[in-house]
Amino acid sequence: MTRNSFTMFFNNLLTSSLLLAATASALPAEVERRATNQYLTNSHTAITELQTFYNSPRPGFWSAGWWNTANCLTLLADLRAKDSSSFLTSITDGPNGVFKHTLNNQNKDSTGALAWDDFFDDQLWWVVALVKTYDVTKDSSFLKTANDSFNAITLNDKPSNNPCGGLANAYPSEKYLVKSSTIATVLYVEAAALLATRYPAQKTYFINQAKTQWSWITQNILIDGIMQGDALTGSPPSCGNNHAFLTYIEGVALQALVALYHATNDASYLTTADTLATKLLSGKYGMMDNNKIAQEFCDNDLSCNPDTAQFKGIMMRGLRTLRDAKPSAAGGQIKSFLTKNADSIWANSRQSGTNLLGQKWAGPFALGSSQALQLSSHSSATMALVEAALANM
Repeated sequence: MTRNSFTMFFNNLLTSSLLLAATASALPAEVERRATNQYLTNSHTAITELQTFYNSPRPGFWSAGWWNTANCLTLLADLRAKDSSSFLTSITDGPNGVFKHTLNNQNKDSTGALAWDDFFDDQLWWVVALVKTYDVTKDSSFLKTANDSFNAITLNDKPSNNPCGGLANAYPSEKYLVKSSTIATVLYVEAAALLATRYPAQKTYFINQAKTQWSWITQNILIDGIMQGDALTGSPPSCGNNHAFLTYIEGVALQALVALYHATNDASYLTTADTLATKLLSGKYGMMDNNKIAQEFCDNDLSCNPDTAQFKGIMMRGLRTLRDAKPSAAGGQIKSFLTKNADSIWANSRQSGTNLLGQKWAGPFALGSSQALQLSSHSSATMALVEAALANM
């Protein structure tokens, strides 16, 4: 072999080796990309089915349950923050997209606050949804409505109505009033903390509102590192706690803690959230089965109603929100938990032909007894798919 031939051979060999090394190093990223695309594709398929419920029973709603519709809006806003595909933007964006159309078809009171029903927790779900929608649209009408609605709740939920502290879930005249409601209180914390970072001039006010109610939660509901109880009952000094474990309360608590961290830059909130997520994923509190598939107390006998069937997806959103802020949280288990649940839903709790998703994520698929139950089951499971897709982006 001549010197020139040897040089050419060596250069070709070196080039091939470098190309092979580069290809090998790219393989994990390619595998990751394909996995991401699959979860995103499944999310798109589920959203297509979700949209068959839209504008029924009335324009701008997915469900007769007002708070369920707020969560449908939130899942679309969460995904839209990272997904600008023509598929999604054709649903969400523009004057006829669901973001604007849903807001335009809301009932408001004279102050501009949403006033579809008398439940503070329902209004707070909407505050969160509208803040998320504002973040992706930059349309100030969403943020203004969120702020007006938050102010209405602050004005009308009197401390005297809650002898055991916290917030009630509704106006005093409401038939289904729950005093010292955990979900209303922790939603208020999340909403206040979110608004704090969107209204710089009022940041101190919103942070103080959030901290005041979070203090009540830490004293009464956050027990041994995990949220326990859906309300306090009775009156001082005998305020009782039923120590119920509900997935959506855990999920909103995680979101509230992350929002507090972003508003205050106090990392102790992430530490608290990390502990909560670790406890939650331990599987010791009845909120997942032995295979680590999320479950609600009513899943096994399919006795969930349109409210409780919505819960699990909210837990998944909370876990993904924490992972975004602290990827190492819960020992780095969150991503695998989200993807495992998304896989189970797709394989075991999906109706063939329609891609309608069911209530019991471990399967088998069971068709809900009403349109409202079908919607809440499907939208909750769709949230789980979306959160898995986001965790893989």
